[in-house]
Amino acid sequence: MKFRLSLFTLFILAFFSIAIDGQVKAEENPLMIIKTATTKMIEELNLSKKEILNDSRIVMGIVEKQLIPHFASNTISRKVLGKHARKVTPEQKKQFADAFRFYMIRFYSKAFASYTNQTFEYLAAPETAGKKRVTVKTKLVQSGGQPIPIDYKMQRSGDSWKIIDLKIEGISMVISNRSQFGNQISHDGIDTVIAKLEYKNQQAQSND
Repeated sequence: MKFRLSLFTLFILAFFSIAIDGQVKAEENPLMIIKTATTKMIEELNLSKKEILNDSRIVMGIVEKQLIPHFASNTISRKVLGKHARKVTPEQKKQFADAFRFYMIRFYSKAFASYTNQTFEYLAAPETAGKKRVTVKTKLVQSGGQPIPIDYKMQRSGDSWKIIDLKIEGISMVISNRSQFGNQISHDGIDTVIAKLEYKNQQAQSND
């Protein structure tokens, strides 16, 4: 994924800091779902500070438990495959989805040390009644710089909502990864791309 590191970090900061009126039920509003998940995540990260210094896998475990369930992982991986989704077998599609899910865990785990309590602005909670998809619009406000827009595209899943994409300064996570992995698949083939992803995932799990 080709976001600049600063933009990647900004997404994590904004995701951590979303807040909304507590009277709105979590299952009815995308913002409250994110608020609840990130509050629990921050609590676990704070409780595990010393252990994290010695074992980065603890951070990945917290991400997998508290953050990743709020992403529509299968939907995202299918969108990332793009045109290649029609050409791969169901087994290859599942293998890529599993590998890409852990790729997201690795990706988001890298930014947790960068949280420094910047301030954020949020537009009104999107109207969800009768809608299948909404966009949650936010802005990162930092001293000495222009506000940076960070938008979350979310899709209804039963009585809840899942993140299916995010944009930082207009750059889409899905489109960026589709370009990156699409080129790799065209050049090397899906099996090689899956094998490389799985290898990097295994390296991360070994804490080397």
